Amino acid sequence: MSSPPAAANSALRSRRFNDDPHPRFWWHKLHGTDYVPPIYAMLTDEEWAVMEAWYAATFEADVIGEINVPAMSLIQGFICGGGLTRITQLGHYFGYSTLLIGFWLRYMDQGGKLVTIDIDPVATGFAHQWVVERAGLGEWVEFRLCDSASDVAVRESRAVFGSMPQLILLDSSHQYDHTLRELDRWVPEMVPHSLMLLHDTSHYARSFDAKGRGGVQQALDDWVRRHPREVEVANLNRRVGEPGAFPYPVYQDGCGMGILQKL
Repeated sequence: MSSPPAAANSALRSRRFNDDPHPRFWWHKLHGTDYVPPIYAMLTDEEWAVMEAWYAATFEADVIGEINVPAMSLIQGFICGGGLTRITQLGHYFGYSTLLIGFWLRYMDQGGKLVTIDIDPVATGFAHQWVVERAGLGEWVEFRLCDSASDVAVRESRAVFGSMPQLILLDSSHQYDHTLRELDRWVPEMVPHSLMLLHDTSHYARSFDAKGRGGVQQALDDWVRRHPREVEVANLNRRVGEPGAFPYPVYQDGCGMGILQKL
């Protein structure tokens, strides 16, 4: 297992991942990706140093499983392009996406805040240490340790903002039953035109469901079928993993992304 050096040339930033053999850096080896993507380019040198140290710490702890560059780039477009200030994250794992969103909100300087929810105390403790203590993002990020499919999670999020979030990022258990409960709890409370982004909605990602019930993709399909007039939905890369599906999508995230908008 390789790991990033303690101090990397800040001008190179993520470009050096091109030569790192670890599979977590797969995006950096694609044709045409020999550049620093905007999700990293907008960071200060000090913020990038935190990301470098986070990579080293997660290598050492063997807790690798962060979301990918294409998905984070899509999320960045919604947040920074829309000037969003109320964001809720359902599932933060060990904090990669939480760090980046916190950095973006600090850069935007519009009073934005992220409420991030996870049920895993170990992952939450690790993420809190990096986001709040190491990166100094406590003003922009608040952690909640609870089930993201619970009424408590919805109440806690609403209490922080004084209203429901503009954007909900769902990337938690990947299990059918739990995802269905998350949709049942959150979507009815969403304000009109607000968005929910659901990661892992491709055919390939159905395998992430330990019970084989179809994971996030099937949960989203079933929920929308029961509530056809409440939302609009697009599912990017839905067919990735199906026999005969085109293997090189324009949106380079084989796990897929569901985009749900409340009507």
